[in-house]
Amino acid sequence: MFPNSPNSRLSLLCVASSLDDIGNKTNVVTSKKEVIGSLRSVTKLEYSTNVSLGLKIDLKVVIQSILYDDSKFVQIKDVLYKVERTYIDGQFIELYLSKSDIEVTP
Repeated sequence: MFPNSPNSRLSLLCVASSLDDIGNKTNVVTSKKEVIGSLRSVTKLEYSTNVSLGLKIDLKVVIQSILYDDSKFVQIKDVLYKVERTYIDGQFIELYLSKSDIEVTP
């Protein structure tokens, strides 16, 4: 099914900003979907393309296209990543991720 064996469990997260009672901005997870995928390193060509676009990509994950729900955040283990860009490759989609510094509440 996968070009390479899936080697990672990850969560696709939809995050929304809201204000609490005293006006502080908080980020809340509105939906969470657990999927498996293949972690891949970013190639030299992909790295140079991302640099020219002004993006800092930390890693790439490949999942089945049908599983992707346009989530903008991915959690792998306890690290939160932002989806910077995507690339559809047949039945798979490549998610290019950068570490995110936002804090979310479940």
